[in-house]
Amino acid sequence: MKRKILASLLGITASLALVASSQGQGFVAFANYAPDVNAPVTFATSAAVGPAGNAVTAGMAVGSEFTAALLYSLDGGTTFNLLTQAQSGNAGYPASFLGVDGTVGNNGAGYFVPANPIVAIPGYTSGSIQFIVQAYHGASYAAAASDWRGQSPVLTLASIATGTTQPGDLVGLQAFTVAVPEPTVFALAGLGAAALMIVRRKK
Repeated sequence: MKRKILASLLGITASLALVASSQGQGFVAFANYAPDVNAPVTFATSAAVGPAGNAVTAGMAVGSEFTAALLYSLDGGTTFNLLTQAQSGNAGYPASFLGVDGTVGNNGAGYFVPANPIVAIPGYTSGSIQFIVQAYHGASYAAAASDWRGQSPVLTLASIATGTTQPGDLVGLQAFTVAVPEPTVFALAGLGAAALMIVRRKK
């Protein structure tokens, strides 16, 4: 009888631990400008007509026509998940950049500092976590494959806030650029695909 009770208690404890871990959640402050973060996003190349219809030059800060999105990985950077507007307390995500292209430094161009920067990371309990920030013009980063877009290097944080701990910044986030794929890139991709088809037919 005692063994049955003990087994039941152990089973309940294991179940509770499983539920607690499945409902784990971490938090981080999503912004590329803070007291310990300064990672502006700029144009990689010059263009007569930029995303907002203005002339842009390499090194110019991107503006409000761009969107910033945060991706995270809980498996060491093997797979990344996109935090969407559905995340708790962040109805405004993805965040928009401040300023407008064509005016360097206008209202903090090149930076996104949301009114509510605290982002919930579902499934996080402890340990290191990887982040990537994407900047794109259009409906989404994937949809902007032929439009202006860019992505930060992977940022690894040893840990992030949980429970009532004050969320920290993305310390170590590096500045990055956005660019539009050149027509030659698409041409080369097309030639590569055609070459593969020819090789397959010969086989």
